[in-house]
Amino acid sequence: MRTLTFAVSGNHRLGASLLEALHEIGHTVVIADTQPGPLHESAAALGVAVPVADHAGRSPTPLAPDWLVRSGNADPAGEALFDAARVLELRVSAASFPPATVSVEWRSPDHAGAARQLASRTIELAPSPCGADMVAEIEVAARELFDEIVSMLGRGTLDENACALATDRPDERPLDLDAMAGWHASNRTQQYFELEPSLPEMVSRTARATPDAIALHDEHGEVDYRTFVGAAMKLAQRLSAAAARPVGTAEATADVAGDEPAPRLIAVRLRKSSLLYVAILGSIGSGAAYLPLDPSFPSERVRLILEQSRADCLITDDAFDDAVLAGLPIDVVRLTQLDAAGIDIHQTAWPVEADQERERRCAITIFTSGSTGVPKGVMLTHRNLVHFCHWYRDYIELNAASRVLQFCTVAFDVSLLDIFPTFLAGATLVIPTEEQRHALDDLSHLIARQRLTHAFLPPALLAVMPSADWPDLKHLLTGGDVCFPETIARFSAKHQFHNIFGPAECTVLVTIARLGASDNNRMIGRPIANVRCYVLDESGRPVRTGEAGELCVAGAGVASGYLRRPDLTRERFVPNPYAGLKMDPAANAGNAADAADAADAWPHAHDEKLYRTGDIVQWDSQGALHFIGRRDAQVKIRGFRVELGEIENAALATQLYGQCACVVDDRKRIRIFVSKPRDQHSSADALRAALAVKLPDYMLPHEAIVLDALPSTGNGKIDRGALARIPSQRAAAAARDGEPANATERQLRLLWATLLDLDEAEIGRHDSFFDLGGHSLLVSKLMLAVKRQMAGNAPLARFMEKPTIEALASLLTDRDRKKGDRIPPRVFADMRLPDEIRPLEGLRPDPRRVQNVLLTGANGFLGSFIANELIEHTDATVWCLVRAKNADEGRARLDAAFNANGLSALAGQPRVKVVTGDLAEDRLGLSKAVWEQLAGQIDAIYHNGAHVNHVYDYPFLYRANVASTLELLRLACERRNKSLHFVSTLSAASAVDRHGKVIEEGPSLDAPAFVNNGYNVTKWVSEHLVWEAAQRGVDATILRPGNITGVAHSGFCLPDRNRVLLLVKGSLQLGYAPAGDTAFDFTPVDFLARAIVLCSLDPQREQRVFHFQNPQPLTWEGYLGALSRLGYPLTLEDPAVWRERLMSIDEANALFDVVAFYLDDSQEDIGDMARIDHGMTAATLDRLGLPYPEKNAALLNAHFGYLVTSGFLHAPPSTARPAATVRTVRDARNASNDAPQSA
Repeated sequence: MRTLTFAVSGNHRLGASLLEALHEIGHTVVIADTQPGPLHESAAALGVAVPVADHAGRSPTPLAPDWLVRSGNADPAGEALFDAARVLELRVSAASFPPATVSVEWRSPDHAGAARQLASRTIELAPSPCGADMVAEIEVAARELFDEIVSMLGRGTLDENACALATDRPDERPLDLDAMAGWHASNRTQQYFELEPSLPEMVSRTARATPDAIALHDEHGEVDYRTFVGAAMKLAQRLSAAAARPVGTAEATADVAGDEPAPRLIAVRLRKSSLLYVAILGSIGSGAAYLPLDPSFPSERVRLILEQSRADCLITDDAFDDAVLAGLPIDVVRLTQLDAAGIDIHQTAWPVEADQERERRCAITIFTSGSTGVPKGVMLTHRNLVHFCHWYRDYIELNAASRVLQFCTVAFDVSLLDIFPTFLAGATLVIPTEEQRHALDDLSHLIARQRLTHAFLPPALLAVMPSADWPDLKHLLTGGDVCFPETIARFSAKHQFHNIFGPAECTVLVTIARLGASDNNRMIGRPIANVRCYVLDESGRPVRTGEAGELCVAGAGVASGYLRRPDLTRERFVPNPYAGLKMDPAANAGNAADAADAADAWPHAHDEKLYRTGDIVQWDSQGALHFIGRRDAQVKIRGFRVELGEIENAALATQLYGQCACVVDDRKRIRIFVSKPRDQHSSADALRAALAVKLPDYMLPHEAIVLDALPSTGNGKIDRGALARIPSQRAAAAARDGEPANATERQLRLLWATLLDLDEAEIGRHDSFFDLGGHSLLVSKLMLAVKRQMAGNAPLARFMEKPTIEALASLLTDRDRKKGDRIPPRVFADMRLPDEIRPLEGLRPDPRRVQNVLLTGANGFLGSFIANELIEHTDATVWCLVRAKNADEGRARLDAAFNANGLSALAGQPRVKVVTGDLAEDRLGLSKAVWEQLAGQIDAIYHNGAHVNHVYDYPFLYRANVASTLELLRLACERRNKSLHFVSTLSAASAVDRHGKVIEEGPSLDAPAFVNNGYNVTKWVSEHLVWEAAQRGVDATILRPGNITGVAHSGFCLPDRNRVLLLVKGSLQLGYAPAGDTAFDFTPVDFLARAIVLCSLDPQREQRVFHFQNPQPLTWEGYLGALSRLGYPLTLEDPAVWRERLMSIDEANALFDVVAFYLDDSQEDIGDMARIDHGMTAATLDRLGLPYPEKNAALLNAHFGYLVTSGFLHAPPSTARPAATVRTVRDARNASNDAPQSA
């Protein structure tokens, strides 16, 4: 292959992909794009040159690429350095938008303007509302075509003269992929409204039309629109006359948002009554901006906001203490009665009307909590608010007969939802007293008695609201926090139940969703009128459906910025890269917009600004947004980013409690608080056990605390600050467990406290290491510390049987304990197969007629290859169980796994179907309908999935590994008989003959012959269940793989997940490895997958148990000898001496995570593979014509070669070594043959 030089432009994901492909092949690559983005990021990661031109535009280094690859819009500055290169240019076109069919072609234009079409393809796009999804499909096709062209260029077989001249089809328009990625069908929100220039004018228009209609109802009576607006006008005139500056002008100051002047501010601090709303409207009508202050605010917060805002005036009542204002230059207006005398609302104008620019002036400034603890003032304009009122009135069906509850404090931006849209509609605003707001029965009676039609109530309040009959309440809204599922089910049954979402910076809300009983409680819906939502990754690029990203908002609701915080305004209100783009990306290339875009020019279409909300969301396949959590709520636990909302969602999904909330303490420990138990089985222990099978260990709560009710703030949100102040209950629980029984236990408790960052008082003798927050990394640290500090030798497998201080102390003092002595009694109970699981009477499944297969674990390494074999060697449809929120996310995860496992041809394969579920859930997490569908359709089940963790104990892994097997056995016996093929492991084999050989038979009641860790015990128990089912007539097999290695011809594997390879890498880092001449297993994954499929589908099959190790000759030392021949210095030594060296390793050594397996002097890992019988399996494979791969130089060279090229191993210091053997040092003390294996 010829090595060529390419310059790549197109600073997006496709450009980065092309750069990486060229670099991997071995071509010389530079980049020809000056814009920041994925191309530059990939270049930096790969060490690819980024040319910098001098002042004359010339490259300082002589670069003469053969080809300039242009995959996006040209960057003249970047490409100027390479104008002599041939151009390879991507063109994508379609006849309509959104396109169903797209033409993808690579062209080579010449300087005369003609171009040759080097490769092309027409692709059909899967229907999607998300432009980023479509772009991803196009990029796959473009990359495949590009790879073909580069291959031909490298071989010198591309004849450009034979390529057709490129022509543009008249019915197609070019697509701009960057613009297309930002498109989303849900952002087609254009709607025209006839808007008043200001809020007061909007309200007075209603008042003039219906002056006698009731505007306000409070505890003192009713106020009509004539009186309400008249009193507000009179107050506005008073405030305007008292102002130091003429109305319509503004203080010129440099410390406000952008070029906007600071508004004149009037703060209002009044309790809820008709006077409050007169003050609000009068303040805005005077030409000033209204600043709400809640009467319940502490004096310190009131003063802080007044100082920070520099408010000119405060409207309050006689109860206010002026001492709060000491030293502040602020006027005080006492408003004690409603006065509309002398005002004719039909003739009187608002002072604000004198300002010709009033629609863009600040009307309301609402202070919200800042992440630093300093509140920040959000400036909402008249334009923002009037537009919102018109949309909301129409959406929520407000009219003159409506009666609206004004529940929230006016200092909370959601109060605007109730107030001004009600006045626009000429409806009545009903104002509860403070007592009614806090007494739920009274509030409920008010809603019923006043015949309210519309109400907003926060989720926390709805969750505890007593049963109520509100026959007139048509629309019930909630928002501001996640609504619990039972709340949704309860209130959506009788009312139109809406979930609103949006920050104050976007005028109350940006999305809305009507929720039903079955809807996801985190669905926040679609953008409202004239608002556009973009979900962007950390680089600011649109994400695909199901991918998480930050919600960024443009359009009518985006505020003008933060009051006197230009720094924060610039950070959060950024230029919108999609401003001005038509809905049809083709229109950006100069084409006419389609008819749907005619409404794009709504009267105030100002979306140049994009507000970064900090909220993490994702699109679903239907075009709705789902809330995941806050970016600033993410915490780092052991280096992992953790979203507390994900833990809360998982807790609710257990159906144990109706409410929950998580906080993180100052030690970075997650605490979860729950309330409203579902039944008598709900407990903190049950919750933790259920979460253990759903979440990775770093996300598991340190403790779960059950409360009668979760505390809430004045705005109805869960008060997480109050939760954080609740003391830990760990110490009380540990005290009930008793003090350490002896000095060894005391020493261990101190060691555990150090490792787990706990107080000693929080640790009980019988607490599980994992329940206290232990994880695999800490197990390694624990076993090393026990060895170093206590000179003890505790077999890891024995510790895993019962991971408590009491048990560990016993292991250190009692050497006579036998394997299996501490296996929990429940394990043997779990082996019993329920009597009702029996095959149906009738025909057994026929392996020759397998049309539909259910596969678990398809996104794992072996599982992906089993899926590939089923696709290649059968006509079956393969249904893959994938844990995901929805089918789109499941498909994306599965395809990503196929690509990661080197099986990209499976991605998008139409015969591969996704079923979203969860092995740890009842009925595999499937709905009853899906379960019934599979029960009637599936012919064979391949159960390859499991929670693979060699450190966790049996109870931790039970749900995913044992309960799932039970569920699949039930499925195998429902509606039609199915075959079930269970993928176990040789490490769990337990049947041994009198010579000590592990035989190809079902499991025995003796513990597994090798490692009794929690994972292997779950496999052993599952084998018992499958074996019993087989005895009852189920067509079931047990498949036991050994050491699974990479693909035979390429060596491709996932080395970071293979314990033997971690041993190899760690030993190379040490320079020493354990000696041993035992038989070493080496089974390529592609061979193993083929063997599993062929044996399971064998029409002559009578065998039930298969041992899949590779018996071709190779010893442990022979395996390591291949490393020596590659040039790696490595000394083999007695295993006991080598284990002493492990005492000195730290986390930089690859062995550290698995070191606990190798510290034990009485290692129980598989040693000599010759101990394992495989005769029947070998005979079957021979009959089926599948030979075992030879463990020859070609296989080992491919294996180690991939480990080097993948970066798992560093390249050897020399390419060859004269001696073909590894230097071996044996210790006369012990001639051991316990070289490690992994099954």
